[in-house]
Amino acid sequence: MSEAVDVQIYSLQGEQNNYSFAEQSATLAGTDWLEKILAVKQTALLSVITDPFDYQGIDQVIPMQPEQYFMMDYLLPADVQGANVLEVGLGSGVLSIHALQQGAAKVTGLEINPKAKVYAGFNALINGVSDRLVIRDGDVNSIFAPVQGEKFDLIISNPPFEPTPPGMDYYLNSSAGIYGFTFLEKMLTTVLPQLADQGVLQIVTMAPGNLERPEMLIKTAQQYLPQGATEIICDLAPITYAAFVDRFVGIFGQDKSLIESMKAQAASDGVTHLHMCILRYRHNAPSSLTISSTPKIYEPWETPLGI
Repeated sequence: MSEAVDVQIYSLQGEQNNYSFAEQSATLAGTDWLEKILAVKQTALLSVITDPFDYQGIDQVIPMQPEQYFMMDYLLPADVQGANVLEVGLGSGVLSIHALQQGAAKVTGLEINPKAKVYAGFNALINGVSDRLVIRDGDVNSIFAPVQGEKFDLIISNPPFEPTPPGMDYYLNSSAGIYGFTFLEKMLTTVLPQLADQGVLQIVTMAPGNLERPEMLIKTAQQYLPQGATEIICDLAPITYAAFVDRFVGIFGQDKSLIESMKAQAASDGVTHLHMCILRYRHNAPSSLTISSTPKIYEPWETPLGI
């Protein structure tokens, strides 16, 4: 390797309903960088490399966050095994690799970030699943254009979901309008033609609402997913909208008056809290909507996401 690269190396531990990641920082340089990664992989269920948390380029390959193992805990084996899977927003590839390890027949991953595509391909290789992962260029303006005409048994996504100040040049993996909802809403408006007759859509996202419920996600699901059974599973610990967006002043140096205008808009729209959620939709199942909570807290808002 001609120049040093700082990374985080993550190793999946535990089992379903109790997944977590161990991590270590590493500088990859010289000729032994691959051995460093493979040494970690030998004792792990799954290993991936990502950017460090302190890398602030907009092309950051997102480090592991609690929502990743939230998603893994709630991916049901019956939905994954033998499935033709699509992931929207591949990132490091961790969710696609997990799906392949759990028995998916094939995963197609869409990603707009060239750096993330390189990391995801490498991570698939070291985990022994690269022959079943197809990586394609994503399209933020027409999300499903790269797979037009194709049907999938399972579509998964950990989409960009952070409330973001207008005009801010923010991470590609996170920027999603003042409520963190623009990408998700666009995806839900156009996803149904990509699902097989009994296909499943499963998304992990942050969603705006009040203290009790992610109302914006509920209303959007009712509007765009009317032809099946929808479950929304909420983490036990929502964060206030104000606390989340205030971090853009302290951490990223955004103008305080801009953040105050976001909070005023949220108050006007009845948005007081942000919930970490799983949305699971079963296409062409009897129409229903159920809302429940997790038995444990996944996102304690102590990671850099929640500072």
